[in-house]
Amino acid sequence: MIEDNNNNTIVNNTTSSSSLLVLESETASISTDDSKRSVVMDYYDKVIMAPMVRVGTLPMRLLAKEYGCDIAYSEELIDLKVSQTKRVINKSLGTIDFIAKDNTITYRTCAEDTLNVLQLGTASATTALAAAQVVVNDVCAIDINMGCPKFFSVQGGMGSALLSKPDTIKDILTTLIRNLPLPVTCKIRLLEDDNKTIDLMRIIENTGVKAIGVHMRTIPERPRDPAHWDRLKNILDNAKFSVPIIANGDIFVNEDIEKVKKMTGANSVMVARGAIKNISVFKAGAPDPLEHVIKRYLRLAMLKDNFYNNTKYVVNQMIQENEMQKTVEGKASTSAKGYDQLCKIWGLEKDLENYLNYKKLETQSIKNQSNNNNNNNNNNKNNNTNQKRTINEEKKETTTTITNSTISNLNEQDKNEQQQEPSSKKHKTEIEDNNKD
Repeated sequence: MIEDNNNNTIVNNTTSSSSLLVLESETASISTDDSKRSVVMDYYDKVIMAPMVRVGTLPMRLLAKEYGCDIAYSEELIDLKVSQTKRVINKSLGTIDFIAKDNTITYRTCAEDTLNVLQLGTASATTALAAAQVVVNDVCAIDINMGCPKFFSVQGGMGSALLSKPDTIKDILTTLIRNLPLPVTCKIRLLEDDNKTIDLMRIIENTGVKAIGVHMRTIPERPRDPAHWDRLKNILDNAKFSVPIIANGDIFVNEDIEKVKKMTGANSVMVARGAIKNISVFKAGAPDPLEHVIKRYLRLAMLKDNFYNNTKYVVNQMIQENEMQKTVEGKASTSAKGYDQLCKIWGLEKDLENYLNYKKLETQSIKNQSNNNNNNNNNNKNNNTNQKRTINEEKKETTTTITNSTISNLNEQDKNEQQQEPSSKKHKTEIEDNNKD
């Protein structure tokens, strides 16, 4: 692990190029310019993967892109946590990792993760900006979560708690827009009536955001409650906005994408649970079989060395959305304890073998690196010890030389004095005392 000239930590856990994890002839790559700022974000006529808790990690975003998704959002990440991460260039995986103080990965991206948007949970312009500045070179846009109704978000003044604080909304959005070279967007929920929702959207529009996502449910409503496509239609029939409006809610199959655009007048569509049920919702035509989707997801998860607990969670979410919990694969996946068991369930033994070989080489490489560091530390200690010993020996030799010279001179002086007339007893005593010193 080293740091480059920009204070980015660089990790290369591989001992040679052969230790790169390769699944079905795929290889990892990484952007060397460390910047996605040059990407132009266009939110008109787009199909977007919504921010989803614990689901919108790197493997799912990559899979969404493979199936035709235009823009993929991360899961909501709390601003304070992001602001405290360290940017690490992981050459062995071809990723850029943002590592928390406890060494867990808060966010991971790569060159293939194009048009990636990081969603922040925040209640403060200051901490939101601090977080955004950490990831500014590695994401294409920042989105502010203003719709999450969960207790954790609301009690901290984040998520849907912001909908009743227009001044805070303006402060957060204008601060980010003024200080970042990236597009800034936000995602809201419907308020209790359409006029109030329009007023809020006007406030947001005037801050300079590039798009507004609208979850077509109110704060008290949950995913199982039907989305109000009719309410968004009424809003857009009665108000024209200068920025694209993104509709979110109850899009489950590919045909729903065009249907919701026509019914509501929204410019773009954001898919959440429909993507969990089958991520191939982004491609035209019939969806791919779920077994194929899960296999592809697992391959990408291993390719990017995704944290196993997160991978298992996503697979089980797919199973639950398709009501497959009672199938053989569903039951086995629920109780799977590691990639080895999960891969055997879904017939990915060869991919598992490649992954385990990679992990073995990675572990050995880390061990070797640790040994090298220890050896370097020991060598430094030995060098310091040898240096101290040399200095002490030089001091000793110098002291001995000085002492011998002094004694020799004094002896010579004593001889001369013996040849001369006897000196006083006091003078002889002083010379003897000096010899003892």
